[in-house]
Amino acid sequence: MKSMSLFFLVVFLALGTLETLAAEGSRKRSQKAGACPPRKQVVCIRYEKPECKSDWQCPGEKKCCTDYCGIKCLDPVDISKSGRKKPGKCPVTNAECLMLNPPNFCEKDGQCEGKLKCCKGMCGKACIPPQ
Repeated sequence: MKSMSLFFLVVFLALGTLETLAAEGSRKRSQKAGACPPRKQVVCIRYEKPECKSDWQCPGEKKCCTDYCGIKCLDPVDISKSGRKKPGKCPVTNAECLMLNPPNFCEKDGQCEGKLKCCKGMCGKACIPPQ
């Protein structure tokens, strides 16, 4: 009788673990509305400990975004209002980083300051001068 109740306890714990992993995995693939705010690339002396790994670890409407020297929960930018396309062409990038899902510092040209354009770089999209 003891082995039977131990068996059910182990099965119950295994199913609970699988359910938690499945729920967390589905959240990692989906994202909250909006885009991360654009950030200028800076040289950091010390990187901060990440606040989050996915949007769903952030409160309210905040998104998990790359900040100046770390990853933080930030207020999103409405992409629909920043869709203005700027003149010029993005430079061609011949290399790609080995990082899976590299962070994008922008989604559309309107999120970039001045004449900078949102272009695909070596590791994700960034605001860079056009050609």
